[in-house]
Amino acid sequence: MKPIAVLSGDKRQDYICQYLNNHGYNAYLKSTMDFNQDEYIICSTPLCKKGKYLNCDFYSSFPMETFMNLLKPGQTIFAGSIPKDFYNNKSFNFIDVLHDETVVWNNAVLTAEGLVSSIITHTDSTIKNARILILGFGKCGINVARILTSLSGKVSIYDHTALHLIQARAYGYEGIEYEDLIHHIHKFDMIINTVPTDIFQEIHYMKAKNSCVLFEIASAPYGFKEDFANKYNLSLITCPGIPGVTAPKAAGELIAKSIISYLERTEINGS
Repeated sequence: MKPIAVLSGDKRQDYICQYLNNHGYNAYLKSTMDFNQDEYIICSTPLCKKGKYLNCDFYSSFPMETFMNLLKPGQTIFAGSIPKDFYNNKSFNFIDVLHDETVVWNNAVLTAEGLVSSIITHTDSTIKNARILILGFGKCGINVARILTSLSGKVSIYDHTALHLIQARAYGYEGIEYEDLIHHIHKFDMIINTVPTDIFQEIHYMKAKNSCVLFEIASAPYGFKEDFANKYNLSLITCPGIPGVTAPKAAGELIAKSIISYLERTEINGS
């Protein structure tokens, strides 16, 4: 069986390696940039830091361009949040584990659970009866709303998609249209962003109450603007990669299962 290199990173990488080995695969942790003998390489989720550096734990700023130059044709690289332009290089086979709906949904569940810990740590009040606005009602927003409602939070939803707002209201949440945000934003104790794009304008930060805490759980380029949050004395808590921080074993095993499924489907394992 051909060995599978697991590039050293956060704890998820350790659990990916363990899971693969426990299920009959020859995986090993790699802490060098010599990929000459590797056919399968499992990188981190996300693949990049700050859009230009490889996400690993033994180099803080290893350029992605250099990493690409070290790969050889025919290699298969697994990672999460792979930039679209990487797929233009047909010499390598890039597999984004976050294109697996099972991984995405279960990561959303883990993110929602981990967010509770961050809320408890960074706020002075309880979730019970707190007025909470969630920006985005996709997989992550749905699970965050579900968890916080179960803890008696009073949840409202904004989403730019009309169908998502209809779904949110069907679940019993208050659904807020964009033009109405400005009239409601002053009442929230916390606002949670799940969408990696700007939603708020400066006026929204100005209208939020000073005790409101902003939680950023979207991936880069994020949604909240730090300069506006600072200007209006709002606490902004950025929570990158929650599953890898609060549930690395579960998150790593999800990724490992996805990789095994891919190898079995394509019959490249053991070929």
